[in-house]
Amino acid sequence: MRLEMELPQELLILWGDPIALAMAVRNLLDNALKFSPQGARVTLFLQRQGGYAVLAVEDEGPGFPEEALPYVFQRFYQAKEEHRLQGSGLGLSIVAAIVRWHGGSVSAQNTSRGARVAITLPLAKV
Repeated sequence: MRLEMELPQELLILWGDPIALAMAVRNLLDNALKFSPQGARVTLFLQRQGGYAVLAVEDEGPGFPEEALPYVFQRFYQAKEEHRLQGSGLGLSIVAAIVRWHGGSVSAQNTSRGARVAITLPLAKV
């Protein structure tokens, strides 16, 4: 596996619980690594969009079944059997709960190479 990061030159400051936010990022990376084939690339992007920080993780896995996209952030939801690996169906729901608790939003989509999950969090006003 290859993990790549694209980070901004500027420092982005958030107010929040660092342990919870780290857990959210770890869950995103764990999912991307779990669903990507050996030798695949997982990329973490961080950028400023107005008054928000957007952190996205993209993988080279099978992506989400289209019918699953509206449900991937619900607790215990798992896609159809052919897309499942062992797990509880809690990872993305934990991410969503942490992000919403911090006043942010979360989204998931398929890309031409796999899946992309992004979290958007308000930047601190310093």
